[in-house]
Amino acid sequence: MGWSKSATDWVRGDTAYISVPFTWNLPQSFSRCAWYKQQGYAVRAGGPAVSLIPDYLKGVAEIGGEVPALVQHNPLATFTSRGCIRSCSFCAVPRIEGSLVELSDWEPKPLVCDNNLLACSRRHFDRVIDRLKLLAGIDFNQGLDARLLTPRHVDLLRSLDTPTLRFSFEHISQEDDLRRAISLVTGAGFTTRRITVYVLIGFDDTPADALYRLQTVKALGIRPFPQRYQPLDALVKNNYVAPSWTRAELLKMVHYWARQRWFEHIPYDDYVRR
Repeated sequence: MGWSKSATDWVRGDTAYISVPFTWNLPQSFSRCAWYKQQGYAVRAGGPAVSLIPDYLKGVAEIGGEVPALVQHNPLATFTSRGCIRSCSFCAVPRIEGSLVELSDWEPKPLVCDNNLLACSRRHFDRVIDRLKLLAGIDFNQGLDARLLTPRHVDLLRSLDTPTLRFSFEHISQEDDLRRAISLVTGAGFTTRRITVYVLIGFDDTPADALYRLQTVKALGIRPFPQRYQPLDALVKNNYVAPSWTRAELLKMVHYWARQRWFEHIPYDDYVRR
């Protein structure tokens, strides 16, 4: 989808900017900032990772201020709101962005990155849908909150050009809401091919709990996407293993469920990771 996979940097005039999306990008970003500084540039750093661990780059960059980075990470992406009404402990949004705020000035683009669009007011949601109607291939990239989805939302989503709908299944308590949301969108004519469900694993769960949620999504006719939990201060990606897991269990589950196109004919219990 055109997303940069790591920190993004660019130069405007005598200032070098760097935007760091993930905390495990910080070590490499430190070296990049130091290099720019040695070249005589003023260096300004921002992004989610910098907000989470602001001291990491303080010696080599000015932290904060305006770092207009979204177009650098993906020119097709936009926000119509920031923040969220939830306070999920595994999520960086409450710490970085805070409470939900609707934006009055935003550019219509196909990758809508709002953290919780369905929590916005009816007026804002209607305006968003209206402004997206002229675009093709709309993707609600950060997901839609299944707990908030209504038939009215679904009717308006149907007016868009082949939208990609993303949901999440983070805890077993969300099962009924997820089933209801999937029923609403498939009943309205959305094919399961256009639906993705992210399944958080390795956080506050067990392997049996995670497997149940993954298999539940598959039984709904949707290929689940396992989303391995990363601590908010992780400087190394995929290093954390929760107390109720082993590294081998976690790697097997991620490897199998992220590759359903190749492995779905093999029962999970029979799968051996090589």
